[in-house]
Amino acid sequence: MIKKIRYRLVWNRSGSLNQRGEGLVQIEAEQQGRKAYFSTHTYLKPEQFARGCVVNTDLADGLNYALYSMIREVENVELEYIKKGVEVTLPMLKEAVKAHLSPSAKLTDFGNEVVTSSERNVLTKQNYKTLFNNIDKFKPGIHVAEIDYQFVVSYDKWLRSSGIAHNTRISRLRLFRAVLNEAKKRDIISANPFDKFRIQQMVSKKGYITKEQLHALEGMKLKGYEEIVRDAFLVGCYTGLRFSDITALRQNHINGGWLVIAMQKTKFTVEIPIGKLFDGKMMAMVEKYGGNIGRLTKKLGPNATVNKTLRGLLDAVGADAKITFHSSRHTFATLLGQQGVDITVVSKLLGHTKLQTTEIYREVNREGIEMALSKAVK
Repeated sequence: MIKKIRYRLVWNRSGSLNQRGEGLVQIEAEQQGRKAYFSTHTYLKPEQFARGCVVNTDLADGLNYALYSMIREVENVELEYIKKGVEVTLPMLKEAVKAHLSPSAKLTDFGNEVVTSSERNVLTKQNYKTLFNNIDKFKPGIHVAEIDYQFVVSYDKWLRSSGIAHNTRISRLRLFRAVLNEAKKRDIISANPFDKFRIQQMVSKKGYITKEQLHALEGMKLKGYEEIVRDAFLVGCYTGLRFSDITALRQNHINGGWLVIAMQKTKFTVEIPIGKLFDGKMMAMVEKYGGNIGRLTKKLGPNATVNKTLRGLLDAVGADAKITFHSSRHTFATLLGQQGVDITVVSKLLGHTKLQTTEIYREVNREGIEMALSKAVK
């Protein structure tokens, strides 16, 4: 049977002092004759440490409180495992403390460790960092093991009262759920509180242009940069590609009526049958640029510049003021939905891994409903 670990403070175990004549204070963990050490990042002079505590300095009381708090934090890791019926060894303890992978770990420490070591893209990692800062603002220093259903409910209520947008709130809750799923996988928690908590759906906010507005845009007689911007927006409507993907689009991505490209944001490869979508309008766009779509996509410039020029064109066709270049992707999904294309197919074309993500991109008007119902009753 593995015995309880004993803890104490030790000074200058290495036997060498730094340039200021100070030695490192460490936490010694001893179990059945074996020992492991944890740095406190505290350095003291020889006369300032005796009998396991700080002495002979005006800061002694504060330092002793801080050092013994560190011991309690390490011991709490052991105790949390014991509560779960796990026999703790020194290597297990050291790894859990180092990687913040224990029930007693702070959520922010655990989350940052998991996200940093993952293969998530830079933008997603930044979103997680924002989440952790947000949770720490709501409940500073909350530990993973302390998070329960009531905490999730309270956090959601706090988010609502903070005035943030609906979709931002939903996005943070989804990221929070993912972090706790990671904790569950590592047996840090036995159940995810989100299993009992229903996260609402995101609502469409990006807007789209109608078929009539699209046709009006297609028919505009333009020259120069306005024509470049208009045509690039149409490429988005015909393919569902994001702005970053369109700027990366080259002719080698198109072959035999198919467009195949690894998306810049997710690295997920999408295969789009542009020869069959929207009467092959994307293929006609390629021909317009001499069989080399790069002659269009290389000339776009920054997204902000494109949107500034696009705004005037959209106003001319009566499009809603909230429409941006990204709305071309939304338009692609919406028009396909209105034509009765199954949402699973639309999701695949957009490169989504979850149908609920596609739902916020798709609007179905009366024409789409009638078309779907006519197919159902045949």
